[in-house]
Amino acid sequence: MQETTPLYTAEVRIADDDFGARLKDMRLWLDEHRFEPSTFTYLDLNPGMNIQVSFKIGDEAEAFAQRFGGRTRG
Repeated sequence: MQETTPLYTAEVRIADDDFGARLKDMRLWLDEHRFEPSTFTYLDLNPGMNIQVSFKIGDEAEAFAQRFGGRTRG
């Protein structure tokens, strides 16, 4: 039986007109902190986007959510 690592997900909602700039800020911030997300997805909410970033480390998800005005789940 294979063990699965729990994932901690940060969710951030952003406006359509801010999408590119916010994604760039997120990528730079992740690189600066040397955080490596397991997944990085977005959902089109029309209007706006919901960014979901999953981490193996809960503190990383919490820090990401806090920095970008989101919330954590999982």
